[in-house]
Amino acid sequence: MNKKQIERSHLERFISNKNFSEDIVKIEDNERPDFILKLKDNRLVSIEHTRLINPDLKKIEEHKDKIIKAAQKIFESKYGEKLYVLITFNNITLQSGKKNEDKYINHVFELVEDVYLKNKGFEFHISSKMNRPAISSLIDSIWIDNSWEFSNWQHFGAYLVEQIDNDWFRGVIDKKERNIKHYNEVFQENWLLMVSDFGSKSSSNSFSGFDFSEIITKFDRVYLFSFRADTITQVK
Repeated sequence: MNKKQIERSHLERFISNKNFSEDIVKIEDNERPDFILKLKDNRLVSIEHTRLINPDLKKIEEHKDKIIKAAQKIFESKYGEKLYVLITFNNITLQSGKKNEDKYINHVFELVEDVYLKNKGFEFHISSKMNRPAISSLIDSIWIDNSWEFSNWQHFGAYLVEQIDNDWFRGVIDKKERNIKHYNEVFQENWLLMVSDFGSKSSSNSFSGFDFSEIITKFDRVYLFSFRADTITQVK
């Protein structure tokens, strides 16, 4: 799906939630605002959509994915075998630079290669043991399976959901709010839909103890929609 299709799927799931009470007649794709809703009472509502993804954490996740995908490419080029591989990195800072990246890629490749060569004559489902020391300074745990008959290598692991950064959260709202003055038509209400929790650390935030009453915005309504939990919090 492209960006617009993803955004629309979020909006459709949001308005289908049992706790959303408005009666929507029509959704119209748009650019600014992102969508226009026509309600049963003939109100026109603007919708700004944004995904609450921490850019710094996203860069870390993308770096890990890049390392794993590069190791996968080397493995498949050498052996032509399809493996299902889940890797959890240790909670360390990955160093930048090609030399360090190549070192990480080779380490992941050699780890998978070692397991594969020792078991390639069999159907296998192998995972590192729980409650044991990390496999290495880079890798905490690994799970490898050759029975799925398709190839998928990815980063996987539990993570601590951290408290939302107050200034960053307010900045996201302010940035979307600036679009309102550029609308070509007047709406009865302007809403902001903020979507979070897609199964990654960068999209997961805790709002425990957060005082939403301190949020000042020109939006008439601001919604937080947790995608995986399928829950709605009305910020304003």
